[in-house]
Amino acid sequence: MLNQTVLDLFSYLLMYLPNIVSITFNIIILVFAILIYKRNSYKYGITLMISSIIFLASDIIYLSIQLPFLPIRLHDELGLPFAVISLILMSINIFFLSLYTVSTIFLVVSIYLIYKTHKKERID
Repeated sequence: MLNQTVLDLFSYLLMYLPNIVSITFNIIILVFAILIYKRNSYKYGITLMISSIIFLASDIIYLSIQLPFLPIRLHDELGLPFAVISLILMSINIFFLSLYTVSTIFLVVSIYLIYKTHKKERID
């Protein structure tokens, strides 16, 4: 009963393609950060790992709750009124916004640490 929303494969793929690409990119960043931290034990490897793990968690949560179909399912299957649905969606969006903000802060910190670690004195 929960999975009766019928879409063809092409529209489903188009709907979730940005998240799938983001998951792939963050897995690459995570592997890169693990290799950096293992070989050189730089501090920015840890912050890159934390940033990519938070991004991965938010994308996986987005895919698992199927956010584009959530209002339809809350209304049709649970019979919730639209005011409650909008409150639920607003709280979910605030949750995702906080995850993205924290991950972006870790990413900016790691970029700063990369710049600070590899900055060389240059003679003009």
